This record gives sequence, C-alpha cells and structure tokens, in this order.
Amino acid sequence: MTTIKVPAEVRDRLRERAEAQGITQGEALARLLDATPAPDIESFLDDVTERWGPLLDRLA
Repeated sequence: MTTIKVPAEVRDRLRERAEAQGITQGEALARLLDATPAPDIESFLDDVTERWGPLLDRLA
C-alpha cells in the first residue's frame, strides 16, 4: 500500500463514491481506472491526423 497526493476535493469525491458503493477508496479508484480506456498509439495518431491534417494539407 502507498500514499498518493491529490487535492482535498479529489480525495473527498473519491471517499464519497467509495462510501456510496460500499467499497474501499482503492477499489473505487481501481474501478474508475478499469472503466477508462488505456491510450494507445493508434488512437493518438488518429487524433493527431484529424487535428493537424487540414493544416498540414495547406502547407504542402
């Protein structure tokens, strides 16, 4: 187990969520992380292409 430093507002929100679900704060945090898709290089490149493509086309 370890300690992480977060703003008090985040700590309080995590505590409230955990209490509402009847689980520990660690379990609540794990569930939140599991529900969030992990970034991958392909989605990053797709985002870059979408955002910068028109500008790069104009420069070419």
